[in-house]
Formats: sequence, structure tokens, C-alpha cells
Amino acid sequence: MRSFRNLPWLLLLTCLSASSGDAALHPGGDSVISGVGVVAPDGSICQGMAVVVSGEGRIVAVIPADQIDPAMVQMNAPEGSVLTPGLHDLLGSLGATGELTAGTILIDSELRAAAAFDPTDPRLEDAARHGILHTTIAARPTGLLNGTTATFLCKSGGLGEQLAQGKPYYALAQTALNRSRQPTSRAAMVSMWRDWLANSDKSEQIPGILYCPDAIDLRQSLDVGWSELPVMVHSGDARSPVDRLAGREAMLIVGPFPEGGDRAPVRTALQAAQVGVELAFSGGLPAASVDHLRTSAAIAVAAGLDADAARRALFSNPARACGASEIGIIEPGARADLVLFSADPLDPAATVIQVWRGGERMRVAAPGVVSDLEVPE
Repeated sequence: MRSFRNLPWLLLLTCLSASSGDAALHPGGDSVISGVGVVAPDGSICQGMAVVVSGEGRIVAVIPADQIDPAMVQMNAPEGSVLTPGLHDLLGSLGATGELTAGTILIDSELRAAAAFDPTDPRLEDAARHGILHTTIAARPTGLLNGTTATFLCKSGGLGEQLAQGKPYYALAQTALNRSRQPTSRAAMVSMWRDWLANSDKSEQIPGILYCPDAIDLRQSLDVGWSELPVMVHSGDARSPVDRLAGREAMLIVGPFPEGGDRAPVRTALQAAQVGVELAFSGGLPAASVDHLRTSAAIAVAAGLDADAARRALFSNPARACGASEIGIIEPGARADLVLFSADPLDPAATVIQVWRGGERMRVAAPGVVSDLEVPE
């Protein structure tokens, strides 16, 4: 954990807040979550902070708690608690209906995962109670281009609140082979990819998310000639050529890592992180447990992953992977989609105390547990 003064981004926020005068912290409806550890965008935890949230559900400022005007409405967090962005169910199927299919068309640019989102799914509320506030859904990767992903707020009822326009969802994997249409072989699939990258309009080659789960998939993906690497969904094993990602702006979506599961994907993820690759933990809901994301992070840290890198993989990197710029970080202008944990979220014993979705509080723990969070009269 790091102190406030060791983080330039927080020093900058302090200077900006101070220079803008009291008006920046006193618009109508502002509230303060005070005396809390805050997960910074780099994954470190800064202690003794306060987060100012506007009545419109945006973060106004992140500053030392002792700089808050005592006249402001404050919610004092329990000692040792940590405020985080919402957890992110990345490429699971939380909120998706059975219509989320692809593959009859090899390159389907028209398929929109957003059209298959069901905002009435009650499992969205259950996920939110466990700190999972964002879900990115995608079609099954059975073609070369499987439409676009979609990211939504985990909240049931009404219209779904989409938080990102979506990214192209590609596949270079066994799942794209089909006896009833091309490609029917891996060689043909790789050839199609090379032809498309070489001959299609470059404006069509948007760096999206590429499903390449096995070692051979990643190797062939790196050989086809990307001008800019997509985010890669990769499990891998000892043969995965992750060392070839060194020095490149690369991100891997990895996991989930179940307890007692295969350790090879964990080792692959660690090897990638050691050569400078950023990680993002994938989803799996509703099939997986609601604790799967934090379990994956805890397993990776126990195996040797840096704690800051693990927190980035839980929060800021999933948002980057799906192209959502206003979530996954706690800084001015971001959505106030926040989760207060009783301790570092990497600690399996940490529990969710309170949740805010767009600044709206959602009580999670029993009243006696969160008495310090009650707004004073």
C-alpha cells in the first residue's frame, strides 16, 4: 500500500481541487465518502482519502480526508475499508439472453450483443450485491468476426444502461471451424485472416478483442500481421509464446482461475505479466460463482502476481479492454460506480459493505455493520 504523497496522479488532483476553489466541492447534492483507502488507477491503495460524489452520480474529486470542509455531508468509512471501482464480469453472459449467437456468417459485423441484453435479469442485482457492477457480453466466438461486444451496468428493471459502444469480437481458434462452411481447417482459417488483414479496408480493422485461447491460437495470431494488437483472450499452457509480447502494448484477458483447477493458465498469466503484459480477469457469470473474479485475483497473487497488477486486472484493465472510458477508475469525471470493501479486495476474507451505482447507494451489509456510513443528521 502506498501513501498519498507517493502518487503523482493524486497530487495533481489535489492541486486541481485547491486551485478551483470551494465551488468545485460544493455544488448541490455533493456527498463525501471519507477516511477510506482508495484503489488508484495504477492498482495501488492510497490511505486516508476522501472521494467527493456529485448529485449527478459523478466523481468530483479524490483528495486527502483532512482537506474536506467539515460542513459537507460526509459518510465516514469503517477503519481499514477500501473503496474500489465496481468489479467487471468481462465476457461472461450475465444479462445476456439465448439470442446471443453467431457463426452462421463467417464475418458478421452487424451482430450487436447489446440487442441481447435483458435488463430484467434478477441475477444482475445479485451480482451487484457482491460488488460486480459491470457486465460485458459477447456472442459465442464461432466466426472470424462475431459482431460487437456490449457493456452494461448491473441493475435490474427499466432500460439497460449501456456504458460502452462495444468492440469487434474476433476469433482465431478451433471454435471458428465449421464443416458446413469455410473455414473447415486451421490452415484455411489462418489464410483467411492474413488475406483480410492484407486486403481489407484498414478502417475496418478496428483493434477489438480476439479470442485465441490455446497456445497454437496465440502463436498463429501473432504471425498473421496485426498492425495493432487486439486485446487477446488467452488461457494457454507451457507452450504459449507470451514472451513474444514483450515490448508491445499488449493485454491478455485471462481466467477464471477456479480453486483446485489447472495451474497452467495461472503460470501463463504470470509469465505474460513478467514480460510487461497487462492482464484483465475474465467473467463467467452466471455459470460461475459470484466470487470468481476475486478468487482469480487471489490465486494469481498467491502464485506471484504483483498485487497492484492484480487490482488493475480487476478494475481498470477490464474497462480498457471493452472500451469503457468512464468506469474502472476512481478519478474526477468518472461514473460513481463504487464498491466499499471491508479490506483490500484481494483478501478473500474482505466483504462488500456498500455499493454505489451512478452515485445511488445500495445497502449490502447488515445495518449494524455499516453504522459509520450513515449520513449524520
